[in-house]
Amino acid sequence: MEFVSLKRGARGEAVAELQSLLNKVGAMLVVDGDFGRGTLRAVRYAQDMADIPVTGIAEPVLWEWLDIQPEPFDLLDTEGVAFIAKEETGGLGYYEMITRWPHFPGHASGITIGVGYDLRFNTEDDFRQSWGNYLPEEFVQELVKDIGKKGTRNRARELKQMGIQVPFKWAWPVLTRQTLPRYYETTRSVYTTLDQLPGLCRCALVSLVFNRGARLSGSSRREMRAIQKLLQSADGLPKEQAKPILDEVEEQFLSMKRLWTASSGLIKRRQSEANLWRKGLASW
Repeated sequence: MEFVSLKRGARGEAVAELQSLLNKVGAMLVVDGDFGRGTLRAVRYAQDMADIPVTGIAEPVLWEWLDIQPEPFDLLDTEGVAFIAKEETGGLGYYEMITRWPHFPGHASGITIGVGYDLRFNTEDDFRQSWGNYLPEEFVQELVKDIGKKGTRNRARELKQMGIQVPFKWAWPVLTRQTLPRYYETTRSVYTTLDQLPGLCRCALVSLVFNRGARLSGSSRREMRAIQKLLQSADGLPKEQAKPILDEVEEQFLSMKRLWTASSGLIKRRQSEANLWRKGLASW
């Protein structure tokens, strides 16, 4: 690989390659070949992680560091991991402004930190195992109080006033080493043929379970049950017979839009998951 220097305003295949490499370390970029503000922020973030001068210019030393970084989670495509992380955080810019502090997403959620780590739905043991190597002990002691509890905006505000925050360079390894492996197993417990699917299709299903959980009972889970049946129907069939069945999964993602109002961000997320599914099947 030729390591060329790139800066804001650059366009083309080299920028797209840079964006793909940046996504390995948590940039959460759409790979569009345009070195805009988001890519500039991602370059600065990666330079900080690599402990090299933060210039915003992608020079050979950054390329070389990015090139040797591992893929974030070997059972999911990096593009899909970047998608899940961005859906859970809003991207690097939004994370720095909003999500880096403990927050309350609303509805049934608890206080949430990092990349969608909901303290209501995690045990104290898991919390300490996941975050103990990153958060100061005083942060851990305070956040333990929120384990198993529904969150509130007042509590989130209180935690922010205490100075509790989670830099993304701490949140990313917790996502890729702790949270995603757990959600992959949870997804596989529901969709047992997960390992046999194309990478982006696996990402779409993990994103769905990450967001909605693995429960299949009730009218609101009708489409999730239908996806399970479609995957079971396609299991063991030759690819040319399985693919028309699996094509129908996209429609189930889209059908779930019925559950939310037009202004909900979950409408867009289900559409994006449907797009991931379609792209994954097309590359199969």
